[in-house]
Amino acid sequence: MLLTACGSPEKRTEKQQEKTILCGGYTGQRPLEASDRELFRRATTGMTGVSYTPESVATQVVAGTNYRFICTAKTTTPGLETYEAEIIVFQPLPGQGEAKIAKITRL
Repeated sequence: MLLTACGSPEKRTEKQQEKTILCGGYTGQRPLEASDRELFRRATTGMTGVSYTPESVATQVVAGTNYRFICTAKTTTPGLETYEAEIIVFQPLPGQGEAKIAKITRL
């Protein structure tokens, strides 16, 4: 299946082309599942200054998995502000450590 997804577009049916994921790239954004919410909670525990509410997620398989969360961010300091942010969480392979934030980008 992966080879089919990575093949040339002209050799795939229209339905296959709609579901194609760029090899090495992220999946499309999707609604969060309970396991995504728990991973996000663990990775962001202890953060101060801004509260993040994840709205959707995309994943990328590497030597582990990158999770790209699109979030609503709200500052908790004077001059309250709300904006969108992207938080990348890296989940290493089993036995290789805990999930951690790799990058936060204001959108």
